[in-house]
Amino acid sequence: MGDSQFGVRLWRLLSHRRPTFGTSIEQMRAVLAQDARVPDETLAEVVDDGTTPSPNLVRKLAPALGIHSADLFVFAGLPVPDDLASAWPTSPWNVGSIVGHASRMGTTQRNRLAALVRSMPALPRAGPEPTDDYPDVPGALLLRLLRNRNIRPTARILAEIGDGPYVSDSTVAMLGRGKVVITARYVTAFAHLLGIAPGDLVALTGVGPVRGDARVHPASTEIAALAWQARRLSSEQLSEVMDAAQAPRYA
Repeated sequence: MGDSQFGVRLWRLLSHRRPTFGTSIEQMRAVLAQDARVPDETLAEVVDDGTTPSPNLVRKLAPALGIHSADLFVFAGLPVPDDLASAWPTSPWNVGSIVGHASRMGTTQRNRLAALVRSMPALPRAGPEPTDDYPDVPGALLLRLLRNRNIRPTARILAEIGDGPYVSDSTVAMLGRGKVVITARYVTAFAHLLGIAPGDLVALTGVGPVRGDARVHPASTEIAALAWQARRLSSEQLSEVMDAAQAPRYA
């Protein structure tokens, strides 16, 4: 048996996505293998035996699962390749700064901001993405998913977008080391901020259930998409976006 947690996470996701109670995980796995064009035996080694997936397998599984490739590398416990990594860390602004402004805009202003972001070319990283020494715990997954969007751990936008708990930024940051108890409220809030289906994130983290009573921002889907579009913008590009976001026509 291997020691990768990805097999367990993938098993829970496939279980969550079963179309009927009678559909077996083996059937779900076989369909996934076919969709991803990988041998079912290879996928069985990951799901059933805990074998660490290869980067090539992760890249093939991501579109078949409908999950961003960069995010699936996080769930697989593997470093995000440079060609998929966000611009994190940038200074003085990060994508969370844009999210904060977008959450307070009307639809027209937010669409203008999204159009500006889409018009900017994604630049290659200046160097390899910095690593962390977080343990393989659910909170670390959530912070690494934020990093994939170049968003720093910020309690305010987590609360504004997904009804996250009202805590300090440092408390959110401590999720990475497992020093803060992660709850269903955290996972549901992160799901809306990240643009991941809440049920899928509950399955992948193993923390739930989905909070159906969460007071989610009405434009959370659009804001999450904007964050993904902005994830590879450089510090200079983010400064340009922030200057525009604070201009009168966006107010």
